[in-house]
Amino acid sequence: MPDAEVFVDTNVLLYMHDVRNPEKREIAVKWLSGLAGDERVRINLQILNELASVLERKRWFDSYDEVIGIVDQFAALGSSPVTLDTVEIARAIKRVNGFSWWVCLLLGSAIELGCSHFLSEDLHDGQQIGGLTVVNPFLHDPAEILGP
Repeated sequence: MPDAEVFVDTNVLLYMHDVRNPEKREIAVKWLSGLAGDERVRINLQILNELASVLERKRWFDSYDEVIGIVDQFAALGSSPVTLDTVEIARAIKRVNGFSWWVCLLLGSAIELGCSHFLSEDLHDGQQIGGLTVVNPFLHDPAEILGP
């Protein structure tokens, strides 16, 4: 789908820095390169905060400044806040699907940002949620979603 807007979950961004899992790292980089190059990737402030928290906890880098540098680079992909509209959408998703609240907020943000796809390995590939299609990046080549 050439005009796909894709919201990227934190786990995909984390794999880009996971040297212990080179296969997933390569796939995550391929996805993000394609999305960012076409300016079709979306994230929000919640993703940036989760990324900072997990990178700090995993201690993959020598300093907190390195972590913040990585987070700041990803901020160029989006830093929209969670709004009251996001919360309302998330509540509706929670009622229907029963996902964790934090996942519902991410899905709500993706919907609010007009995304057609939600890139994550944490949900069921192909699942439809409020107009979003969940895509597990480790089960698909980016060309299947983004086009040639």
